[in-house]
Amino acid sequence: MDNHITETAYLRLKNSLDLATHDAALQIDKIELANGNIKFASNAEEVLMSTLQKNLHLDSNNFPLQPNMFRSSDALKVLVFEKLETGCSASSVGFPCIYNNTTYNYVDTITGPSIVAIISMRHPRPFAFSEDHSFIVGSSHEYKGF
Repeated sequence: MDNHITETAYLRLKNSLDLATHDAALQIDKIELANGNIKFASNAEEVLMSTLQKNLHLDSNNFPLQPNMFRSSDALKVLVFEKLETGCSASSVGFPCIYNNTTYNYVDTITGPSIVAIISMRHPRPFAFSEDHSFIVGSSHEYKGF
């Protein structure tokens, strides 16, 4: 049962983050788009948080509302939120590039303007003997070849 809860919790976090990066990536500056550029709007991170709160049933401080599979004392943390509009920070050639966050072991090939986010949430620990650790989950959503 512990393995099932672990897998379910991870997948819930991953799916919610995928939706949130998608929603954040939809927040683009319309004027820049008319000029043929993708520039993410200033509210992209706010939209990411709103989508995470809705899909994971979190309060405004990112603590789980009950009933929830995650413990109410464990807040979701956004560890990384990046708008990659011209390429990866380690790349001087623009797109495509390899996004590599060594702190959280997240690597992705980015082929166009992208939103990248990494979140952390503690394992729900349904039993006292369950491993006490945090999930670290990353996701990106991009405009390929733009």
